[in-house]
Amino acid sequence: MKMNSSNIMFMMVLTMSVIMSMSSNNFMTTWISMEINLITFMPMMKKSNKMNEQSMKYLIIQSVASSIMMASMIINSIINHPINESIMMMSGVLTKVGMMPFHLWLPMTMQMMSWKMCMMMMTLQKIIPTMMTTQMTNIKMMIMPMMMSMMMGPIVGMKQTSMKKLMAYSSITNSPIMIVSLHTSKQQFIMFFTMYSMINIMMMKLMESNNILFLNQMNSQTSMTKMSMMISAFSMSGMPPTTGFLIKWMIMKSSMEMSIIIPMMMISSSVMSTFMYLNMFLPSMTKSTESKMKYKNKKMKKESIMVMTMNTMGIPMMMLTNLN
Repeated sequence: MKMNSSNIMFMMVLTMSVIMSMSSNNFMTTWISMEINLITFMPMMKKSNKMNEQSMKYLIIQSVASSIMMASMIINSIINHPINESIMMMSGVLTKVGMMPFHLWLPMTMQMMSWKMCMMMMTLQKIIPTMMTTQMTNIKMMIMPMMMSMMMGPIVGMKQTSMKKLMAYSSITNSPIMIVSLHTSKQQFIMFFTMYSMINIMMMKLMESNNILFLNQMNSQTSMTKMSMMISAFSMSGMPPTTGFLIKWMIMKSSMEMSIIIPMMMISSSVMSTFMYLNMFLPSMTKSTESKMKYKNKKMKKESIMVMTMNTMGIPMMMLTNLN
């Protein structure tokens, strides 16, 4: 995606729609900003790699989800029923955020996207649906979809060979944790979203620079690239002592007051995600390619070192938090 004048304008409108939804205090303003966000993202998505068919599918799915949410709002206002107990509203927001059982569009769409669009889909595009989920649904009703997303995401991800689909299932697994963090505290949500976005962007940037699209391409990479990818994956799954573990530990600690089921789900999901990444990356780690392949330039080596450094800051940060 080249940053020409039209893309800069779309990015500005996209960012403004997110800010507008964050600062709104009613459903209609949030819904309008969500639609502006969708309309702005569509041309960027189409221009990135001319994905006409997938962009139309994405538009139809998102439009149907928005219509379900609006219809739920109207019906519940007529019958005078609490909106946070509506299954119809829950179905709409689950489709928007891409959680199970309404998740199938996310891996299919991300498979056809460029890496830059995948970065946006997994970071910026998740803010408004996550906010809508916490505002419009009851957390007790969301426990079953969250459990399905946390547990089934790693299981289905084990069968994937495409790196983009693997990242999509990782996003499905981490979406419930994002919802729980926003439900408990806004500060925790900002911390989790910032760290999650940094880990994802660095990992996908590494894949883009090394042109890694499928899992078997990891065999031809250097040991430094493999190690940085593996540490990033472990950080995303929440394995100690990585940076991703620190924020998940904080969310798990605060969610204990809400329900014991959520921390147990988070622990089980982290273990299964770690097993998934080990199962995928360990065979490539045993194959040495240092003699056959050298670094293309110093920039790639610096990127790998930076990724490893950022993802191994868990222990110092935990020590600082304990001291405070």
